[in-house]
Amino acid sequence: MIPCLRSRSERSARRRATAGPLLLMLLLAALPPIAAGQSAPTPGLLVHGSGTVYGTPDVALVTLGVDVAEPQVGSALDSADAAMGSVRQVFLDAGVPAADIRTVAFNVWREDIRGSGGAVTGERYHVVHSYQVTLHDLGRLGALLSAAVAAGANDVQGVQFTIADASALQADARKAAMDDARARAEQLASAAGVTLGRPVSIDETTTPLRTAAPALAAARVGGAVPLEGGQLAVHAEVTVRYAIQ
Repeated sequence: MIPCLRSRSERSARRRATAGPLLLMLLLAALPPIAAGQSAPTPGLLVHGSGTVYGTPDVALVTLGVDVAEPQVGSALDSADAAMGSVRQVFLDAGVPAADIRTVAFNVWREDIRGSGGAVTGERYHVVHSYQVTLHDLGRLGALLSAAVAAGANDVQGVQFTIADASALQADARKAAMDDARARAEQLASAAGVTLGRPVSIDETTTPLRTAAPALAAARVGGAVPLEGGQLAVHAEVTVRYAIQ
């Protein structure tokens, strides 16, 4: 009997016909199983809400110090130390705890002194020493700043107002943001003719304390230097998905 011979093209076609179903079975096996009774995702309504509340600052962070220039580095250091000692004593005498006075900058550098033609005619040394003082009695802030300047502080870099414990303001801002989100969701659900359900997801962001609008900044800090403590704002934003029916 003569053996049946198949052409190369016939053998290739047979292998492709066998591989097709096998590849399909492997792909199906790799797919995640579908749980019994699993339903489609619940329809939802996604909204954003925001809330802002205001509070009066009760803490001031004052950054001030001295900038001294002398022909000799030693004399510049001595002058800066003496001035800063007097400035520090102003706050200590006012009852500010030593722990609320801290050094935030201390720099020493050399500067060439040049004449009108640009040639170096001498040198001098700069010493910059700065404190940050935390004050809880804002009614005395202006007077203490004036006393510190009189004691030798010639570099007042700024006053930052804050609130010692802003947790209550943050909670109020979150609630206001959720109320805003709920009002938006109810309006949209009514316009769409659907029934609003419970929240199914909530994402929240709270920003740090910031200066309020100028119209709200009207709380004057007492003392010789007129300063405005103003109002500070806490802002919260939420993204809420509500179920709908």
